[in-house]
Amino acid sequence: MYGMVRRASAEARTEMRTGASAKVRTDIGAGRGGGVRATCRALASALRVDLNYLFGDGVMQYPIMFLMPFAFLVVFQDRAFIEDFGYTLAVSMEVFSCTALIVSMAVVDVQSGYRLRALMPVLRRTQVLARYVMGVALAVLASVMIVLLNLLQSYVISDWSVMANMPTAGWGLLIVLLVVAVYVPLSYLWNSANGLQVSLLVLYLVFVVGIMSWNEISGGITSGMLHAFGFAFPHMALFAVAAVAVTIAIYVASYLISVRIYQRKEW
Repeated sequence: MYGMVRRASAEARTEMRTGASAKVRTDIGAGRGGGVRATCRALASALRVDLNYLFGDGVMQYPIMFLMPFAFLVVFQDRAFIEDFGYTLAVSMEVFSCTALIVSMAVVDVQSGYRLRALMPVLRRTQVLARYVMGVALAVLASVMIVLLNLLQSYVISDWSVMANMPTAGWGLLIVLLVVAVYVPLSYLWNSANGLQVSLLVLYLVFVVGIMSWNEISGGITSGMLHAFGFAFPHMALFAVAAVAVTIAIYVASYLISVRIYQRKEW
């Protein structure tokens, strides 16, 4: 992690020396209504710092992180385990991996004392927006990986219903967005890297226990999904729209809260 901070810091300083004045003008222009192009340039500058945080120690760990759940799905299909245990574990791992990346970026900020953020010629609200854009990207990634897990599960288990379990991908996306909405304001408010990491681990354990308990009570993921569909199908469209609308509202409110906290933060 400290190596990541040093590498990200060096890359950020190099980038500032080569084009700091242009980016200052870009973000000031964006802040004063300089247009969509100027806003996108400023946002891209902030996103590059977040990507430097993630890739500062290389990229090899990420294929392992996102492909390992596929191995767990296959290995833990033994009926001695909870029914659909492999699929449940794999889905929870994908969701946790994506949310952990957001927390990892916040931890790097805390450990570096926000030095890179202070040096960035980008408005603070744009830096916050970049973090939320990254959250959306990671939520979409989690959803795609869950779809692939669902397809693999259909090859592992002959009576697996792909369509009945496809909404799991949507729920995974919404869960990642909600976790991001909770943790980004906390990351700007707290100055404890250990607190962020431990709280995420606790949340993950609660999530896993909850989904496995529901899985056991409902007799399996597929039967649980079918039961939920049977209950909610007459109002499925309304239910889906309401879930998406509530998530978007929480996400936007979280962004506004984060901007307010971050603009008042002193380094």
